[in-house]
Amino acid sequence: MTFESWKSDFLSRAAAYGVSPAILTEVSPYLTTAQNSAQADMRQPEARKTLQSYIELTVSPARIAQGQAALQKHVEVFDQIEADYQVDRHVVAAIWGLESNYGSIRGDVPVISALATLAAQGRRAAMFEAQLLAAFEIVTRGIKSPDQMLGSWAGAMGHTQFMPKSYIDFAVSARNGRPDIWAEDPADALVSTAHFLVCHGWKADVPWGTVVQLPEPADLHMLRHLPPRSRDAWARLGVRFMNEDQRTYDSKLILPGGVNSLAFVVSENFNAFLGYNNAQSYAIALGHLSDRLQGAPALQFPPGGDARGLTQAEMKFIQSRLTTLGFDTIGADGFTGPNTEIAIEAYQASQHLPVDGFAGLSLLKRLQSA
Repeated sequence: MTFESWKSDFLSRAAAYGVSPAILTEVSPYLTTAQNSAQADMRQPEARKTLQSYIELTVSPARIAQGQAALQKHVEVFDQIEADYQVDRHVVAAIWGLESNYGSIRGDVPVISALATLAAQGRRAAMFEAQLLAAFEIVTRGIKSPDQMLGSWAGAMGHTQFMPKSYIDFAVSARNGRPDIWAEDPADALVSTAHFLVCHGWKADVPWGTVVQLPEPADLHMLRHLPPRSRDAWARLGVRFMNEDQRTYDSKLILPGGVNSLAFVVSENFNAFLGYNNAQSYAIALGHLSDRLQGAPALQFPPGGDARGLTQAEMKFIQSRLTTLGFDTIGADGFTGPNTEIAIEAYQASQHLPVDGFAGLSLLKRLQSA
């Protein structure tokens, strides 16, 4: 389907959903292609970098120092966040840092154009069309006109990069007015972020997670697929926590960088992070930056991990090759999802390899020579 065909079809469906003719006339000129959005979607660092390189990129000494300064500068709004929402100020500051470098990079891409490009592209059409309808609602309410709605290549806006639907559903004002996440003053954006986390299951005084050491040998498939359990229950399985935090919470084990990288156990607050960006590397970076803002040491990655991440073409090759070998990934789009992970696990088990479900260089090389 061409972009123009998609646009005509979407405008018809938007009218059927109840968007008024006047609003459709107003937004239609902004339903254009944004080439940078299409390209950036294919190069997302969360999907293309190793966990170690992603952490080094996002949790830099400069970002830590800037975050600590921002916490001091805006201490009153962070006090309000902890009092009203019981969300750790360092977590909200970390989201601010990752999303816009504390407000310094909020984006200048026309949001409606970015969303239209990604919807027409088709990979996540339903999601981006829902975001477009929310953007139309923002216009309908008179909050922003189409030319004022600027943001990232993915259509995210403001200090903490809310998508339009997140604005409609979760934005709140720090001072009982209309939420303004675009203002120079970050107060509304920061309070809205705390509200977002609470609405996505945030629990007060529960750590997001921690690094753990696995027993040797370890049944990785079994450990990764166990339901959340207590620290003591993990200890009985030979999993060793690498901190002294004795707070009681249930956690799940993940290996976001594969067997040759770090292992973590993560709580339900980690799941709240995924509500913001559904990528484990992002959520690890967010949790780690919040820890670093409190003075915690840097993560120490073991030697022997992948030197780089996989390109989209390499990931497509892995998916296609696994399917050919009888381990169906149900499509080859170059992105690792649940179906691809299941196929990788089945292949690893058939080859008597550690079943970590991870698509890395060693798997690529093995499939290239298979």
